[in-house]
Amino acid sequence: MPAPRELDPTYSVAAYLGHKIRRERERRGWTQVDLAGRVFISRARLAKVELGTDPPNPALAARFDKVLGFEDDLKNLAGVLLNSQFRDYAQAYLARQLEAAAIHGYSIVVPGLLQTEAYARALMLDAEAEDPAEVDRYVERRIARQEVWARAKPPWMWTLLDAAVLRRTVGGRATMREQLCKIREMCEPPYVNLQIIPDDTAAIPGSLWLLTLPNGDRGAYTEGFETGAYSEEPSMVARFQRVYDRLHASALSADASMELIEKAIEGYS
Repeated sequence: MPAPRELDPTYSVAAYLGHKIRRERERRGWTQVDLAGRVFISRARLAKVELGTDPPNPALAARFDKVLGFEDDLKNLAGVLLNSQFRDYAQAYLARQLEAAAIHGYSIVVPGLLQTEAYARALMLDAEAEDPAEVDRYVERRIARQEVWARAKPPWMWTLLDAAVLRRTVGGRATMREQLCKIREMCEPPYVNLQIIPDDTAAIPGSLWLLTLPNGDRGAYTEGFETGAYSEEPSMVARFQRVYDRLHASALSADASMELIEKAIEGYS
């Protein structure tokens, strides 16, 4: 059997993460098959993890932590790696989003925390058309962020969604039906709410999100195509709060919004 390929743990976060996993596996006298079975992945996938070529998302890293006794070390490293893959302008917002107590926003697409894999992939294939090989990795990272809903105290989320989202067929009719059904399901708990902005009102060209952190600090994030900005400056947060309030005043009620979603689901059947 060939000797394990040498890996420089200082090369990257992914390499360091893989190095820690392999070193602890070998210290315990386990084969790759032994460890792969304990974390419910294939040996081939584990080999890539240990080489740093296919690093785990936070959910898989947490399984490694449990099996190898690393507390949350690997999960935290995976989180650092996850955030480093997003565009610089979004990193601060995404980091704050994971700890937010409340999330309020307006979007012209289904927001990431509510997306299905198929919907996310279809959006990314359009936006990242020049590099489709990376799409699966991006989708995995986006869906991994939905672990916030498994928290003991999930965030309070109130989304204002542009009505055009219900008619814009992203990824095909089956993908849209699945996505709208997921929105319906996600809105069942009291901490997720959604209202539709009707067509006869003014819209803004992009997305807007307001975060409230557990300590009461607030932040505002705005994003368009290939542009975005996050700020915790009180004057900026206040400015975008006013924008959100104006949009919210024009929104349909939650019940009326769900009726539109139900009709849209029937239309995609």
